[in-house]
Amino acid sequence: MEEPVVIGKDKFRISEDETARRELRVLKVHDDVIQIQEEVHGIIALVGASSSVNIKREELKNLIKVAKEEFGWTDICE
Repeated sequence: MEEPVVIGKDKFRISEDETARRELRVLKVHDDVIQIQEEVHGIIALVGASSSVNIKREELKNLIKVAKEEFGWTDICE
């Protein structure tokens, strides 16, 4: 399996004492399937059955660029 491509990184304050790190990555799973991975470090516990990814405007631009240049998806627009 290929290595994920990092399309965004940032830090945000959880409390006065704790800051979390976030990294957003994209991975090509199949010729027509990509996976967005959001990794957050610093939160004590996450509980739930659903999952979502927050994506910033610049990260979306980076995602489109990676999909075109790294994965050969030339038929998508910006």
